[in-house]
Amino acid sequence: MMNILKEPLLHFLLAGLALFILFEIAGSDEATYDDKVIIVDRDALLTFAQFRARAFESSGAAAFFDSLSPEELQQLIDEYAREEALYREALALGVDQNDYVIKRRMIQSIQFITNGFVTASVDPTDADIEAYFEANHDDYYISPFVTFTHVYFAKGARSAEQAAALAQAKLAELNRAQVPFAEAPAHGDRFPYFLNYVEREPEIVAAHFGEAMAAQLFELEPDAHQWHGPFESPYGYHLVLLTKKVEGRHADLAEVYASVRSDAEQVAIDTMQEEAIRAIVDTYEVRRAF
Repeated sequence: MMNILKEPLLHFLLAGLALFILFEIAGSDEATYDDKVIIVDRDALLTFAQFRARAFESSGAAAFFDSLSPEELQQLIDEYAREEALYREALALGVDQNDYVIKRRMIQSIQFITNGFVTASVDPTDADIEAYFEANHDDYYISPFVTFTHVYFAKGARSAEQAAALAQAKLAELNRAQVPFAEAPAHGDRFPYFLNYVEREPEIVAAHFGEAMAAQLFELEPDAHQWHGPFESPYGYHLVLLTKKVEGRHADLAEVYASVRSDAEQVAIDTMQEEAIRAIVDTYEVRRAF
């Protein structure tokens, strides 16, 4: 997909993972020498810090470690010792045997490791980002929206014909008096949802007023002095003062560059991590026993 997915980098990832696992095995062997002695060294704390941060990037972890104050370092040591002690007690009790939750946690740990190596390696170029944008252009469509207020006349307490007649009479009054946006609450009935809708997309308008009325509203032209209607919704009849409308359009890359870069990076990370995990799985032979 991108140049970051080239094979040498995948080899580097697998080599790093192997070294990391080897370090963990060596650490485990040392722990069994005396299970009541917890040896804390720089490598152990660096590994612990990376697991806690779920970010496996050695240079960043080393920089973090070196920046710790004596108090912060002691806190890190205490946290490491606490977890190590509880881990050893769990092993002594055999809670790691046939426990699916623990198995899933161990799998997640490997996934965190591979994700950390991959994330540190992903740096898409401008060409990569532009290619991703072109391939996913519709994902960055900017929806249309409208700003309006309305005066509402409910059906139910009165007949639909009565509600429509009241709305029609009120329309003439509102336009004759040039009633502004802010004075809409002084007229009509209380609507179950909102009175004012500011920069609302079609989905919200349709959810509150129905598809038919929403389509009619998005066909209006903004005019801060012209009330329109009556429009029928499932609830009754509405008079609308629409003051702003922005048409939907496809965004330019420059407008959404940060989002596109983030999305492209995530796709690359997911793809590369899956390749790394597949490479690990492929080192095993799978035999069916049924």
